[in-house]
Amino acid sequence: MKKFLFLFLVVISCSKQQDEAIDSEVVSPIEVTPEVVIQDFDNDTIYNKVKPNLLQSYWTAFVKSASLYDVDLSYIEDVTFVSQDLGGSTAGIANGSCEDYVLILVDETVFRNLTTGEQIFLMYHELGHDVFNASHDGGGLMSPNVRSLEYKLFQTEVEDFFTGKDYIEWTDEECEFIRDLTDN
Repeated sequence: MKKFLFLFLVVISCSKQQDEAIDSEVVSPIEVTPEVVIQDFDNDTIYNKVKPNLLQSYWTAFVKSASLYDVDLSYIEDVTFVSQDLGGSTAGIANGSCEDYVLILVDETVFRNLTTGEQIFLMYHELGHDVFNASHDGGGLMSPNVRSLEYKLFQTEVEDFFTGKDYIEWTDEECEFIRDLTDN
């Protein structure tokens, strides 16, 4: 019995010392560095769905971008993309400007050699011509030369465009000239 009592006291003593040791340890919190995701064309919920081999996907993105600024484009049903050799370095042309349809001609060989940002810029630019009859005079998204844009600047230009801050429509005279060009 003495052995049992001695063993019992030893176990209790060891258990108490172990508890005190655990209590005296300082548990340092594990620092988790939050992952910072920098928005860009590849992870944006609208632009990451555009596919160079599915040209209609650019129209879907354009409509979704417009809706962010309460611009409803659901009334536009006649939107066509035609793959065509445009000769040289031209990647796309708006062929429905000043008309009641949207017709974008795309030289897919040139188009696919553009960066993702350039592809999106080009399509938004050409759709701006055909959907809104926007001229180059407004600048921003409607600047006459396709260029590579960093994501944030493009977002600003899209906002300025869809809020009407940064685009000017073709004049009636310009539309007449454009119609004459596309009729030939």
